[in-house]
Formats: sequence, C-alpha cells, structure tokens
Amino acid sequence: MRLTVKRLLIFLLIALLSVGFGFGYDAAATAIEKHRYPQPQRFSALICEQAEAFGVPANVIFAVVRNESDFVSDALSEDGAVGLMQITPSLMETVYTEILREPIPDAGILYDPKTNLRVGTAWLSRLYQNYGVWDTVYAAWHAGESAVDAWLLDENNLNGQGQLTNIPHRETAKFVSRTKKSAEMYAKLYSN
Repeated sequence: MRLTVKRLLIFLLIALLSVGFGFGYDAAATAIEKHRYPQPQRFSALICEQAEAFGVPANVIFAVVRNESDFVSDALSEDGAVGLMQITPSLMETVYTEILREPIPDAGILYDPKTNLRVGTAWLSRLYQNYGVWDTVYAAWHAGESAVDAWLLDENNLNGQGQLTNIPHRETAKFVSRTKKSAEMYAKLYSN
C-alpha cells in the first residue's frame, strides 16, 4: 500500500495531537496503526455478518478487503475483478453454483458490497476447508487452487509439517505476506 502525502500528513497530525494532549506514545502508535488498518463503519457490520455466516474470522476478511481494494466498493481491476474483495464473474458463478446453491445473479451485483462480501467470504471459507492454513488460503485466493495444489506437490515448497512456506510466484508471496500481516494487525488492534 502506498504512503500518500495525505496519509503521511494524517499520521503526523495524529502523532502531534496525541503527544500534545498527553495520550502518550502507545496511544499515538495505536491511532496511527488504526488509520493504516481501518475498519470503515460502512462495511464493518457487513463484514462481521458474513464472518459469522461462513465461520471466517473477521480480521481475515478485513485483511483481504484492505489488500484487494483498500475498501473501495466500486474497484475494478484490469482482469475484471470487481468490488471490495475483487471477485471475478467466474468466481461468483462458482460460489453461487457450488457453495450457495442459488440462482446466479447478473455479474453487476458484484458492485454491491453485501453481495461481494458474501461471495468472497464464502470462497474464503471453502478455501480454508480445503487447505486448513490461512497462508495457504491467501496463496490460493491470489494464485488459484490449481497453482497452490501444484506447489504443494513439490517438497521444496513445504516445511517439516507439510505446509506451504516457499511460494514460487513472487506476487503471490508478497500478497500472502501483506495479507497475513494485515490479519495479524486487525486481530491486535480490534481484538475486543
């Protein structure tokens, strides 16, 4: 995620106000981290609702959304991924057919935050059922199941417990690292 001039100024303002009002370093650091890892009110209830519905930790969903769209509900990628969780129409069809077992709606509905979060969270849940390790789930989210399945067959990519630790695709490795860190920060900052 890029540090824009606007974000830098906000960080500095929070730090100065925290020190000026006697909040101390810890409070200032927490305020800065919460700015870097936000839980936008307009999406928080929807994310928590989907987390509960599909048994996916909310911090994981927040992390994926932050790293996929930075909470921009009308985001559109070059490859046609849409919305908060950057869902492709083909993934939406798979989720509606195999997981939700409902009629497939028009792909334009992916711009609707609730639908986008529902489809994405259902897919995260399925990936977790398949792999059982969040880092591997993040890799499958980014690179696809077939790529991850192939990586899991190569012992050079696994640790002593058989978990994927060496991700051959650099962009996927970076995505996994960013998403893991984001999930950890969301858990730490918003644990209660």
